[in-house]
Amino acid sequence: MSRDSRVHLYVACVVVLAAVALVLSWPTRQNLPDVWGPLVVACAGFVFLLGSTQLRDGGESTGSLTFVSQLTGGLLFGPFWGGILSGVPAAFAEVKQKKPLIKSMFNVAQFTFSVVVAFHIYAVLGGSFPPAFLSAGAAGLSLATAEIGAFLLAALSYFLINSLLVSGVVALASSRRLSEVWSRNTFWVLRFDLAASMVAVLLAWLYLRLDGAGALGKLAFLVVLFFLGVLRRAYIKLNQTQHLLDELGKAHEQLGQNVRDVLAMMVKSIEARDPYTSGHSRRVGALAKAISVEFGLSPEQVEKVENAALLHDVGKIHAEFAPLLSKDGRLTPEEWEIMKTHSLRSAELVGLFASFRDDVEPMVRYHHERWDGKGYPAGVEGEGIPLGARIIMISDTIDAMTTDRPYRKALGFEVVVSELQKYRGIQFDPQLVDATVRSMTVRRMVSDPAFFAERAVVPTSRSVHAKGPLRSQNSFWEGVKGLAGGDSGGPR
Repeated sequence: MSRDSRVHLYVACVVVLAAVALVLSWPTRQNLPDVWGPLVVACAGFVFLLGSTQLRDGGESTGSLTFVSQLTGGLLFGPFWGGILSGVPAAFAEVKQKKPLIKSMFNVAQFTFSVVVAFHIYAVLGGSFPPAFLSAGAAGLSLATAEIGAFLLAALSYFLINSLLVSGVVALASSRRLSEVWSRNTFWVLRFDLAASMVAVLLAWLYLRLDGAGALGKLAFLVVLFFLGVLRRAYIKLNQTQHLLDELGKAHEQLGQNVRDVLAMMVKSIEARDPYTSGHSRRVGALAKAISVEFGLSPEQVEKVENAALLHDVGKIHAEFAPLLSKDGRLTPEEWEIMKTHSLRSAELVGLFASFRDDVEPMVRYHHERWDGKGYPAGVEGEGIPLGARIIMISDTIDAMTTDRPYRKALGFEVVVSELQKYRGIQFDPQLVDATVRSMTVRRMVSDPAFFAERAVVPTSRSVHAKGPLRSQNSFWEGVKGLAGGDSGGPR
């Protein structure tokens, strides 16, 4: 079945549901006291449908504040007339805007069905039409609590039914997941809509108060348009604010991508100088992530440790390390002293990015510190070493031992475990050693190169639209892993 055929079938089902809902509501319909109140409610709905705002799905779907008039109509006149007062203005608005027939049928049907079902739920929960508490005064406090609770549940039902129906047709038309469309267009504004629905209670109260005040009082009910106008302005401002946040989110993502590209080139340059450690940074990042997860760190902490592991040797891009990285054989004592400054040089580069200064930069700076305080550059010991730096120390060492070097072949996992246990509490954090040894993920990474490659490679970038605006990146440097394939290193 083609996409258009699926959309048409979906719309036909919604139209049938709306028609059935109205037919079933006919026997329990309320008697209309006059036509003035329903007419004002219908006109308000029509005006707001004409002033719909664009949703965030990027397509042609829109949202509006017509739900306030629809909820008011349902609250005052019951499910049947509430559905009529929702569907008729929608039909006129569709004709006015000259929308295609299939869209017009869907919009009229989904509004009608949502209101009818929502206020049947309200009636089942004990609500009356119009609400009895609005004329019960102070003595009706318990009644007011019950009916307001029933109304809020009915309003929530309305929003869920309405948004799911709309998201369903958008998902079918755009070949996207329903959950993606719904969360993007509805979740961010649902709380506002639910709070704004209480205005329907206020409007119902105004109608009941002014209904018996003669012609002048009935005209006064036109203040409904003023209240709805204020709400519409707030709704538009909220939509504009969210759109601005979306744009800022896109800019933030683009900035991150630009930085990832620069770092990828830097890491590639380091690799070119030291072919024996090609992919080192990516592997250290994967090991650090596995150890962090095994140790029970939160996702946010795991992300920071992984980022630091990916960047721990980036300072080797500086010219003084070039001859050392390309040298065959071991370094002289003088050369070793130069090489030991790479952690400081890496930290300096990482610290250029404000988001990394508080957490990631110290992990990079101290990733060669030892548990017994005999490491470098500052001789920090024990718990004084940042946890991420301790994890990188172990990950860096594991990769150095399990990688072919000019002077020896790669070591097996059992040898690695033996070395970690040997220096447990001396060079390495004892608890981290225990977590590393018991990690099945680490064991498979070391024993199975194919599995290691699978765990170490991630997508270069992700869709901006897949996440909310200005949320933290899941892994800011994932692009480095995918683009660069690692950097140079080992426990030099």
